[in-house]
Amino acid sequence: MRRVEGSRVNSADQLRVVVVDEHALVRAGFRALLQRADEINVVADVASASEGIALVRQTQAQVLLVDRPSGGEDGAAIAGLLASAMMHTNLLVITRMGSQASLESLLMAGARGYLTRAATERDLIEAVRSVARGALYRGPVLAAHRVTARPTASGQNTEREEFDRLTDREREVLLSTAHGYSAPEIGARLQISAKTVDTYKHRIHEKLGLHHRTDYVRLALKLRLMESG
Repeated sequence: MRRVEGSRVNSADQLRVVVVDEHALVRAGFRALLQRADEINVVADVASASEGIALVRQTQAQVLLVDRPSGGEDGAAIAGLLASAMMHTNLLVITRMGSQASLESLLMAGARGYLTRAATERDLIEAVRSVARGALYRGPVLAAHRVTARPTASGQNTEREEFDRLTDREREVLLSTAHGYSAPEIGARLQISAKTVDTYKHRIHEKLGLHHRTDYVRLALKLRLMESG
């Protein structure tokens, strides 16, 4: 079963959200909580991620909120589905408390944020607002569990220095790739050809040794280059 909201879908000023949870009562709860914020419109709630992705395309929703995914899907797998469909809707995952590495892997896979089930209503609304504008969001409970000491190894400094040696255009291509844009999309954004984008990627590979998008995301997260979207 799915529920699609009809009366508010066409409001251009609202943040459109599709909610995925296998339990109808949970979805109703998310809908009620989110729509307390005037600018948030839950345009649909469905039981499966595949339905959610289809409705994201139909409604042009800015946020796909996924909790308790069914059918063996997890947050990383759903991020992969969005990427393969070349959809840039911002994925927000509600998840159980896990290791920092497992949670950060959601971001590396393409999610824009995560919350644990200990999150408050305020956290949820803040998270939706943040990811809707393209910023990364980490749940406050997890933030409190992060290691605060700075790394003692010189690796991070070396990577920062190598990144700083890139040209401005190479940095733009690196960050756009990390955010999930394809070469033609990056070319359109930067007013260059897709072939030129590939040339920049080749230079980035030569300078930094990055092969795949996951490498770009890992570096961007490590150097905190994606914090503001």
